[in-house]
Amino acid sequence: MANIFEVLVTNLSQLGFFGFLLPWVLMFAISYGLLLKSKAVGEDKKVIGVISLVLAFFVIGLGGAPLGNIFVGIFGTASVVLAAILVIVLFVGMAGGEPAKLMESKNMMVLVAGIGLIILFFVISGLTGVRIDGTVMSVIFMVVIMAVAVWFVAGNGK
Repeated sequence: MANIFEVLVTNLSQLGFFGFLLPWVLMFAISYGLLLKSKAVGEDKKVIGVISLVLAFFVIGLGGAPLGNIFVGIFGTASVVLAAILVIVLFVGMAGGEPAKLMESKNMMVLVAGIGLIILFFVISGLTGVRIDGTVMSVIFMVVIMAVAVWFVAGNGK
């Protein structure tokens, strides 16, 4: 028997929920908010609403389902990254550290920037259709771990 949530997500996907509706709502909300805040076309909310409606349909007309797939990939990856950050903050707090002071270290900023670049690389490679198999991923992971270990040991020996 199939899980009810798997059936729900499959049905929503077949109905165009992820490929049409959610990207449309996102584009409508972003354009509405930007036009309202910038007052580029005045302050009349009806005019702003109509322009945002048209812009949202144009964006979906241009991107369609592939645009929805991009958003699914971006927001899915972002949620995993945010969950990992939350776990790190929880571990730091449980170890007696102060999570608020975590980003004051220059080394931590370099580490976060490096992780961000790696995530950006994988997102861009996924969008362009470049696929990296498990063997290459394992080699990249081992090289990164070795580089971090060398940097950690050699960096502290000032």
